Amino acid sequence: MTRIQLIILVVLVIIIGVLSYPPWSGYRKASQADIDVETISTAIKKYFRHTQTYPTDLNQLVTDPGIDGWRGNYLESVPETPWGGNYVLIQDSYKVGIAKDHPQVPTKYTLGGIAEISKVYHTDAIQGEKYWW
Repeated sequence: MTRIQLIILVVLVIIIGVLSYPPWSGYRKASQADIDVETISTAIKKYFRHTQTYPTDLNQLVTDPGIDGWRGNYLESVPETPWGGNYVLIQDSYKVGIAKDHPQVPTKYTLGGIAEISKVYHTDAIQGEKYWW
């Protein structure tokens, strides 16, 4: 293999790597957001089992809101979205997800988007959640 062939091979590998990074990065962020939403939803369900109420704010999963039955931190901290910013708790639809007005998240991943990253946390809604399509 000549030096020219080696240089061409290295340049091709670099080009392929550079072109592959953005889609991989977007997929990684969406996967992390999906895991975060699932974790928050599970913590909310535990909170409900102990207190018989749903939190009105995600910070109630971390610090004692003064409600009877609260048994400690359900999360170490409330995670931020992989794009920066906070997850939202929508109480009327019992969802946790990414706000529509989040400036850095692709619109398709926000609440109401075509690939919405959210989770229904209400215990009675679990059966309906299975067939959301």
